[in-house]
Amino acid sequence: MAPTRTLTAATLTVVAVLLLSACSAAPAPAPTTPPTVEAPSPSPTATPVEETDDALFTISAKVRATDGTTMDISLVGHTPIPVTSSGASRLASTFVEKCSAMGGYSMSNAALPVSMDTLVNYGSSLMRIDYSTTPDDHTIYSPVDLELGSPYFSEVVTGDGFVAVTTNRTCTGGYQLTKSGSGMAILNFESGSPAPDLAQWRYGHYGFSVPFASGASIEACSVEVSDLAQETVAEVPGWEPGSDATGISCGTGYRGE
Repeated sequence: MAPTRTLTAATLTVVAVLLLSACSAAPAPAPTTPPTVEAPSPSPTATPVEETDDALFTISAKVRATDGTTMDISLVGHTPIPVTSSGASRLASTFVEKCSAMGGYSMSNAALPVSMDTLVNYGSSLMRIDYSTTPDDHTIYSPVDLELGSPYFSEVVTGDGFVAVTTNRTCTGGYQLTKSGSGMAILNFESGSPAPDLAQWRYGHYGFSVPFASGASIEACSVEVSDLAQETVAEVPGWEPGSDATGISCGTGYRGE
């Protein structure tokens, strides 16, 4: 029989000391450093752009659709600007494009096709008039004539819901609203010399009308003329700053002395 080995107390003590030494000799784990997260840079705050209120007048009324629905129509006229100003580039290019499409020639020189050069050389100032007809998807019972300033100056219309009644070489034809839609008219006033005359718009009439024989009417006529416009036209004899509502018309402007 193999002899039994007995561990003495001294032997156990030595083993315990060796185990403790081995544990204390093991290196402590390195502390974990959390990753550095960079805070996102704050987005720069956009500086609000101050919009200039250049509205001269707002003309609004109601007409009937072919199915009897009441439709709202409106015109908003804005202060004319010289064609050479930085804010006129879009208006000028659109005017030249639309007038040229009708074979248009310069108002001031009938021998020259309309162009940026003719606008600049003959002192053009451009006036924007926004129009709208709502609600959507309706046809007006009787086409509504747009009164856009003076028959002696050229104009174009771009957008939806309108038709050109007549076109000619001077782009002084007429336009009508026939359906729902929105867009803008661009009126071209020319002084005849390189210096624009920003007061020429005052000798125009603006609004809506329908022929008496059409059987249609223009209802709830409302005209708001801004303080800016009233100051400008105060010295113009023949200007009617209020509504000239007659049941078949709604507008404001110059009626003659």
